[in-house]
Formats: sequence, structure tokens, C-alpha cells
Amino acid sequence: MFDRSKWVIKTQDPELVSALADSLKISPVCARLLINRGYTDPISAQAFLEKTDSELYDPYLLCDMDKAVRRTEEALKSGEKITIYGDYDVDGVTSVSIMYMYLHEHGANVDYYIPARENEGYGLNFSAIDSIAKSGTTLIITVDTGITATEDVKYAKSIGVDIIITDHHQCRSDIPLAEAVVNPKRPDCEYPFKELSGVGVAFKLICALELSSKNNGSYDKSVINDMCKQYIDLVTIGTIADVMPLVGENRIIVSSGLKMLQNTQKIGIRALFKATGIDYDNPKKITSSFIGYTIAPRINAVGRIGNAGRAVQLFLAESPKVADIIADELCNTNRRRQELENEIFLEAVSQIEKEHNISNENVIVLSSDHWHHGVIGIVASRLTERYNFPSVLISFEGDGVIGKGSARSVKGLNLASALAACSDTLCKYGGHELAAGLTVERDKLNEFKKKLSEYTKEHLDRDESIQKTVIDAEIESDEINEDTVRAVSRLDPFGAGNATPLFIFKNAMILQVLPLSMGKHSKLILTRDGESFTTLFFGANIAELGFSQGDEVDILCGIDINEFRGMKSIQLIARDIDYSDEAKTNLCEMQKECDEFIFEGRTPFLSDVPNKSECSAIYRGLISALGGDIGVVTIKQLISSGSSSYIKTGVALAAFKQLDFISIEKISLFEYKITIRKFKEKKDIFAAPIMSGKAR
Repeated sequence: MFDRSKWVIKTQDPELVSALADSLKISPVCARLLINRGYTDPISAQAFLEKTDSELYDPYLLCDMDKAVRRTEEALKSGEKITIYGDYDVDGVTSVSIMYMYLHEHGANVDYYIPARENEGYGLNFSAIDSIAKSGTTLIITVDTGITATEDVKYAKSIGVDIIITDHHQCRSDIPLAEAVVNPKRPDCEYPFKELSGVGVAFKLICALELSSKNNGSYDKSVINDMCKQYIDLVTIGTIADVMPLVGENRIIVSSGLKMLQNTQKIGIRALFKATGIDYDNPKKITSSFIGYTIAPRINAVGRIGNAGRAVQLFLAESPKVADIIADELCNTNRRRQELENEIFLEAVSQIEKEHNISNENVIVLSSDHWHHGVIGIVASRLTERYNFPSVLISFEGDGVIGKGSARSVKGLNLASALAACSDTLCKYGGHELAAGLTVERDKLNEFKKKLSEYTKEHLDRDESIQKTVIDAEIESDEINEDTVRAVSRLDPFGAGNATPLFIFKNAMILQVLPLSMGKHSKLILTRDGESFTTLFFGANIAELGFSQGDEVDILCGIDINEFRGMKSIQLIARDIDYSDEAKTNLCEMQKECDEFIFEGRTPFLSDVPNKSECSAIYRGLISALGGDIGVVTIKQLISSGSSSYIKTGVALAAFKQLDFISIEKISLFEYKITIRKFKEKKDIFAAPIMSGKAR
């Protein structure tokens, strides 16, 4: 069953909705969505809807930007070799790409370096600095990394290499003494928008360089517009992939970038899109979801289990043939990543269920000598989502003394602060509130586990960490139309900080439940108020849904337009489902009766006693639903194609129990844990006392 207790329906003041709708000449649905996102007055709401580049701030408002520009220009004029040092994720790869493109175009002697995740791990390191220095580099510009590299910066300086840091990660108390440190999260930085991605900060540096070149550093909107036309598509990919909140500058960047990506001329991006099935002769709309769930994993894959430099080569490619080869390589690497991820996930779940008592713990810390550390971050995310706990996965890979870890958290626990509290047990650490990386010595692992457990026990707010499903508003039958779809689309792009609007559609009757994609997904045909509505439920097959024809339900859903062969139709995209209040009341009454049949031996009416063929069908359905000799089922799962009623199924289960065909234990309101018992001789189902029934 789905957990309705986590549904939170937002409410809005009707007068405020009406006033905002009238002032901006928008629909009440659009007004409700804006109010939910904090835009309650016409000025802020209009600015949010317009998404104009007037909100792109002067890059020189970033602390140390003038120093970064001055030192970079010195290197450009003197012909010094510059090396761009980036991270191996999408944010880092796109940062390296735009910085390299810009500097190369302006005649720089420029190279780039991305550390190998497997051998070097995250961030700057002495060995990499030595290698870069030996190549003749005298200036390193970091992108999406470097804010915690205090010792690395000192070392580089000692061997004659200057470093400019551009980063967006959380700062520590000791800011590195680099030539410049450009990071909107610096405590002393008064930049108006703090949530830029790493590639967003890199973009600000090349914009500042261009303003210096074209306009002596003074802000010029036309210069910024030209820079957007050249680079905003890659900035958009990195911003979405790094799950940055799509508000403020990020919203403007991504909105503009998605339009540019619709018909991008960058050979590498086109090749990657084509490899995922995009047909530029008949392109579908490029959305933030497509970038986040289809494009980003392919770029990330080579950084996880391959060579992140290949993604940079893709974006810098000038030959379509070369780009196609690299794009296919990224797709193949991503398939291998998926296989590794699933193997590690299953092993981690098994480890948790065998060795951990989740009810008594506040954090999950797991380690292994054979997990690929490039994949453990994704697995940590899946574990955190499954168990609703912070999780840390650490890979020692063989007999290694140093383990590399990835951590994910839940709302209510700041990971960066948690790891800082355990810093004396770690070699390195860094990251954000909800995601971080670390390295730890094997002989300090247990001490780290203990300290982290103590910290989470004291600081984790369990009430805050419970993942709630926030619903924007109830939607009526007459609002399920193209006008509402257009109202919703005015708020895009959607992503972190601006979730896709979610509605609740109440008291709808299921007419049909149909399988999709070989049973991986489901399609529901609903009816209410004389209208029918197509609803798609991704990631749940018919059995997992547990609903059938005739059920009255409430659906949590988004709303979209489906286009097929030139025809448009409205469809609902379901996120969750439950019985309507009235249906649930009736269901609970029937469930109570069934429990009394099964556990108290209550005698049913004769009309509720199943016949022999019905009992056989229910038993076969039970075997199928269990998938073995033991498992958890609901009565709803056993009702197949209307062949038996809820009450008759409950009576049949009681009969099976009385005849010792099964053992049955109630574990939740609707769920039973059932074990099939072996029996040598046949028994007449009507030998069960409950099958005698009674007259009404």
C-alpha cells in the first residue's frame, strides 16, 4: 500500500489567489503555484515568470574576481602555460570545457587536467601539481574544486605555480591563500546569489574576462548576451546535473540554455543527444528532466568508471565522426555503470538486513574491499532514499589502507558539518549539506563510524528528515485541460528548488488497468464527472499497484500533453495513489470482517462462502503473489479479474488456515505474512469449519 500519511496538501488564501491572478492576467492554477513557491506579490511573481537575463548579476560582484581576471590576463599576455584543473563529474567536465574553449579562442597556451577518480580521488593533490608543473604550467585555474585545498595551494606556490580557485562548494574557516578565490559561498562574499554551480562560477570568470577585454571591466548586457549564446548550453547541463536549485540566476541560465539546446550547434552535444535517440529533424522538447536523467548519467559514467577527459574531448570535438564515436562510448560506459550499481546495491541491502538493526540506528556506514568507488555515490543515494537515513559507502578496493567514501544525507542533517565533527578520523573530506566525499584509513574506520553515529544521534532531526510529498493543490475534472498545462509550463524549468507541480485528483473511479512496456509500467483509465482520464504510472506494474477496476481512488499527479501521430491528448503522470476516503472506509470495514474470519473464526453468511473453483483460483493466485513459499500479500492482490470478492477471499484464507494449508500473520492494516505449508494428502476445502456458513 502507498503511504498517504506523507502527503502534505498546500493551501492558499482564495483572496490572494484571486488578486494575483487578476493583477498578472494569469489563471488561478498558475497563481496558486506561484504562491506555493513564495511569489505572493505581482512584482516578484512577474519576475519569476519572465525569466529574463536582466537578473544575471555583474561577475565582478564576486569576491576576488578582479584578482582572478588580472592574473589570467597576465598569463595570456606573457604566453604562460595555463592548466585548467577540474572535477570528474558533469559540473566539473562542463566547467573545464567552457574555460578551455574561451582561453583557447583567445590565444592562450592552455591545457586541462582532471584527476583520475580511481587513483587520485577528488580535488588537488601534490602528485598532480608536480606533473602539471613539469609540463611547464605556471598558472592553474581550478573549476568546481579547490576551496579546501589549503596545503595544495601552499605546495604549488613553493614550486613556482600560482593557483586561481573557482569553486562553489562549502567553505571552511581557512580559505586557501591562492592568487584569487572566487566562490559565492565565501563568508566575506556579498554576491547576491549563492547557489551557482561550479560551471556557473567558471562562466562568471570568462564573462568577467570578456568584460575586461571589451569594456574595461564595466558591466555591459550585450557582452553577457554574446557569452550566453556561446556557452550557456554547457552551463545549463552542468547546473542541472549538479542538482542546483533552479531559482534566481540558475533559473535564468537554465531557461535560456534549454532553448539553446533545442537546436544547439555544438557538435559534441548533438552527437550525445543523437546517441540517446534525439532526432534533430523532428526533435522533442528538451527539458531539465531529459538533461538530468538521460544526458547527465552518460557524462558522469566516464568520470565514475572511465576517463572523464573523454567527455571534455566530446564537447571540444570538431569532427561529427569523432563526436559520434565518443558519444557511443559514453552510452556504453553508462550501461556498464548501471550493472555495477545494481550489483553493489543488492549487496549493500543484504549487508544492511543481515548486520544492522535499522530501528536502532541513525546512520548507515558500509564498507567493502571490492566495490568500485566510482559507483558507490549513486548506491548511497539509493540507500538513503530507501531507508530514509544518512548513508556512507566506503571502498577500500583490495588490500588498500585508504578507503574512498561517498556520503548522502536526508533533510535534517548537514553532512558537511557532520564530517567536520569527525575530521580527526578522516584523511580528507568535503562537499555539500546533502552529499559529500571522504577518505579514511582502514584502522580508523570503526572510530569514524562511532563518531558519526554519535553526531547523527544528537543532531539528526527525525521529524524533519521524513520525506513528505508536497502537493500544490487539488485539481478538479474541468481543470484537466490544455489551459492548465500551459499554466504549469509557465513555471518551468523544473528541478531542485522548483519542483514539477503536483496535484491531487480525488474520487476518481478506475475503469481499466493496463500494462505498459512489457509490464514495467501501468496505465489507468479513470472516470469522474462523466469524463475519462488517461493516467500513466511509471515504475510500478499492475501487481505492485494493487488497484483494480471499480476502485475509487485519489491520485497524486502531474499534468501533461501527449502528442502521437499529430494528435494531442491530456494525460496525468501519477506519482502516488490511494483509495478515496469513502473507499478506504468501506475497505477497512471489509478488512475488519476478513480479519475476524481468519483470526477469530467468525462464521460468514452463506452468500459470502466461496465455491470450490473460486477457492482453487484464490489458492493459485496466492502461490503466484508470494512467488515462493513465503511472502507478504494483501487481499486486493489476490482478487484477480473480478473472479472473487474481497469477503470471499478473506473466507478462503481462513479456510486455508483452518486446514493447515498456510500459516498467516497480520503485519499491517492490509498486509499478511503468509507461509505455504506442505501437505501430503488432499483435503476437501469444505472440511474447514468456516465453509459451513450461516443463513442471513
